[in-house]
Amino acid sequence: MFRSQTKKSRLLSNEDVTYLIDRADDKFKHGQFSDAVHHYDAVLKRAPNNFRALHNKGLALFALSKFEKSIECYDRALGIKPNASHVKLNKAISLNSSRKFQAAKSLLDELVRHAPTNKEALNARALSEFNLGLDTEGMQDLKKAIQIDPAYTMAWNNLGCFYLGLGELDLAIECFDQTLAVDTRNYDAFLLKDMAAERRERRLKRP
Repeated sequence: MFRSQTKKSRLLSNEDVTYLIDRADDKFKHGQFSDAVHHYDAVLKRAPNNFRALHNKGLALFALSKFEKSIECYDRALGIKPNASHVKLNKAISLNSSRKFQAAKSLLDELVRHAPTNKEALNARALSEFNLGLDTEGMQDLKKAIQIDPAYTMAWNNLGCFYLGLGELDLAIECFDQTLAVDTRNYDAFLLKDMAAERRERRLKRP
């Protein structure tokens, strides 16, 4: 009898934890990131090693620009599932945002080595490489990501930004046009294309 009640209690507790995570995820989906963190913390009080809560709390903290704390969550999640590639990718993105570009690149090198067609990892590694002065490698990674998925607008925008920084305005505009061909409402591409077009116009007006 006692064993049966204990098992039932454990099941109810698991149901409670799932309910709390679902509530936290709903807050996250609606952009209520601080509330989401609060709910994930409630989960982690009951289940400190809950992988889903740790990972998703990291995402919410990243959305709040609390990059160091998000990395801590990802590290705890990786302690539970060391081979979780999506957690490693999100950790690398947080490392980039924390300007820890070499650490991010090392982690992304590992990801790309095991999954050469991971376009998100290639895109993130390109950002690390550009900030480390490895422009050739960064451009190659972006072009690989685009070869894998020609509709990958993030890589097109980043490649366009790279050309914009080099003053290769025609190439930059071509990249932003590729983004807009896929996503006609891509606000970043609109702004960046206008910037490149204005620079090109000024250049043409020079005597």
